[in-house]
Amino acid sequence: MERFRLDFERSLALHEAVAQEVLLHPEIIERARRKLEEWLRSGGRSAPLWLRWQRILERPTDEVAAFLMERSEEAAWLRKASPFAGVLPPGTRLRILRGVRERLGRMPG
Repeated sequence: MERFRLDFERSLALHEAVAQEVLLHPEIIERARRKLEEWLRSGGRSAPLWLRWQRILERPTDEVAAFLMERSEEAAWLRKASPFAGVLPPGTRLRILRGVRERLGRMPG
């Protein structure tokens, strides 16, 4: 199985679950905003990604959730520096990751 595809599908599946949490608990977006502010204060080479995330998090909740689930190149790129780390409980995260690996392992080529 191609490593890029596995990473992409894992990240997408995790963020699909985060999107559902965001729709149920919109305050998660505020926590993500605070996390971004902390990261930006500390600096780092991911700052351009974090600035883009800030603009996305200004959108309405349903649009933020939709972006988290996008298969676009931009969404995939931004998920690499996601301010939503830690939203999912470890058990949920592990279950999702195992599910992706099993699903992809059954697919041809």
